[in-house]
Amino acid sequence: MKLSVVHINSQQGSEPYTKLVNEVFDRYKRPDTEIVHRWAKLKRATDTVFGYPYALNAVDVVHNISEAGRDGVDGCMVACTGDPGVIEARALVDVPVVGPWEASLHLASMYAYRFGVITVEDRAWAEVCHSLVAKSGLLGRCAGVQRIDIPSAEAFTDGFVNPEKVVAELDKQARKLVDQGATAIVLGSAGLSTIASAAGYNKVEGLDVPVFDSLVVGLKTLEMRVDLSKSGLLPTSRAGYTKRFADKDADRVRSLFGL
Repeated sequence: MKLSVVHINSQQGSEPYTKLVNEVFDRYKRPDTEIVHRWAKLKRATDTVFGYPYALNAVDVVHNISEAGRDGVDGCMVACTGDPGVIEARALVDVPVVGPWEASLHLASMYAYRFGVITVEDRAWAEVCHSLVAKSGLLGRCAGVQRIDIPSAEAFTDGFVNPEKVVAELDKQARKLVDQGATAIVLGSAGLSTIASAAGYNKVEGLDVPVFDSLVVGLKTLEMRVDLSKSGLLPTSRAGYTKRFADKDADRVRSLFGL
């Protein structure tokens, strides 16, 4: 199967991260899965913690998914735990579209009665993660949200090359969440997820608590959704908000906005 992964920032400057993502995906994807990467226009990933660039970037993600669908991929995923544009993009393509955060939250709730969330140091992004837990209807199952103490500018530069410090910080925050009642941990950051998987951090040692890489969960969920759609199941519900919006109408609307 051919899957499109849409990243929330531009390709240039993301080379170390993309290399690490590919190494992790190659470890977990099916042998017959081909991954095609696409990138949004935003040049600074740190801008995504602010509402205005996040909203504009979500539109760019939607258009990338729409174009990937027209190019004939079997499924699409956004490589961001904010799941930007995922719901809107589902109305534009005839293939499954997965948000890794939505997929990870629901999987964690299948593994454990209460899960905890670890995310980046930025308070704004922690709030985004928490709001999406609520949107998924899982707030009562969430034991808490912990932010790492390492600034994102450091975690997502040196951390891609030397992950040990980041992993140690993840483990520290995971243990705090376990003390708060969590029996599973979800990583609310694509970058932190990739660092954790690259370093082999997938459980809290001595406590038997699983730690979920959201991107890997998203990828495996997408593979499953593609299999289900090939068996005749609809890629998404067409009865409500994700009712299919015709390509000709999508083109008309885009032209009105000069997109």
